[in-house]
Amino acid sequence: MMSSRVTPSTATPRPVSPFSQALVPSDSTRGRRAQDDFDYQQSQGFPERRGTSESVSEPAPLSTPKPAHPSDPAGPAWLYAPSAPQLTPKPIVSQPSPLQSSVADTLQHSRERVAARWFALKGVFEQPGQDQAEAAPVRQKETRTPILAVFSLAGGVGKTSLVATVGRALSSMGEKVLLTDTTSHGLLPFYFGASELRQGTVRTFSPPSGSTDAPIYLVSYDVDQKGSDEAAQVQLAEEIINNSRGTQRILLDLTVGSSWIVRRLSRMNPTILVPVAPDMNSVISLQTVEKFFSGVNDGDGRPLQPYYVLNQFDTSLPLHLDVREVMRRQLGDRLMPFVIRRAPAVSEALAEGMTVVDYAPDAPVAEDYLNLATWLRTVAAPATAGFRNVRWSER
Repeated sequence: MMSSRVTPSTATPRPVSPFSQALVPSDSTRGRRAQDDFDYQQSQGFPERRGTSESVSEPAPLSTPKPAHPSDPAGPAWLYAPSAPQLTPKPIVSQPSPLQSSVADTLQHSRERVAARWFALKGVFEQPGQDQAEAAPVRQKETRTPILAVFSLAGGVGKTSLVATVGRALSSMGEKVLLTDTTSHGLLPFYFGASELRQGTVRTFSPPSGSTDAPIYLVSYDVDQKGSDEAAQVQLAEEIINNSRGTQRILLDLTVGSSWIVRRLSRMNPTILVPVAPDMNSVISLQTVEKFFSGVNDGDGRPLQPYYVLNQFDTSLPLHLDVREVMRRQLGDRLMPFVIRRAPAVSEALAEGMTVVDYAPDAPVAEDYLNLATWLRTVAAPATAGFRNVRWSER
């Protein structure tokens, strides 16, 4: 059913974008298992037990003669050892075997290594006032940021509005998203109240004061000159990843000219979403889209297969219903089970400098975008910025 927006005759306040641009600054070593201290027995000054065949001179006693034992009793040497202080026996003058030398070298500094491994244990035995060199901090690897790449061969299918509105819907769910615009017209920032286009600058759009929604980060690139320059492509792909630090998801608005970005970022396991208009042109282009992603694998070696969503759908038109059925038979589960309905409020919202989620939050089309955002979170959970296996410190 076609939705229409009726303008009242009396003057009413025009909707104002909840996002206002603000200047926000842009923004791990486990201990190894300690080895047993095999030097412990010798370090306590206990005598070393030798076989009877060894001819090693013993030092003369310094005190009363040692009482004679009737026989060498069986049992551990320490149990029958005399209580008088013993002198350190002379070392056996013999060439150690290569294996013994290796073991001796390995265990030479055992106690020192144990103390160096365990941070808290080392701190207990340190004397007050000793200056200890502090180890350089090690940054724990952060969770990989999920990517949604919105791609289409045909124009006018609502690709940019989908990126902006889904990004806004994710923001309402508390996600910090980076919207990346690679189109030539650069309409993406205008959905958030921007009045100009800035290339290569990460901009921050903040919600109204008191809102629990997350801010939206946005950057626009001119990729027309980078299509044939491999070095420039690698540089731009790395720049996108670097700009996403601190965010929980990347949304890419791609065209045919910037489609190489998907290949450059395939190791990041991106989710590919293709908006399709319910017409013959989009149906014919499906084979070309499938061929384009054929042979492209993600970071886990699995083939990248795009998902499809019908946009600007009108359930009252038989052609739209027939197109959906044909695509469902051809794509199966890769066709979204829901559609984005046709509504003039989407283009009206852009004229007001906002997305339809803010312009007409109760409209059915706003619910469609929220459904798409919810589906995306089930396919790829948002990145977490927390760290693990890192000690806390007192400030």
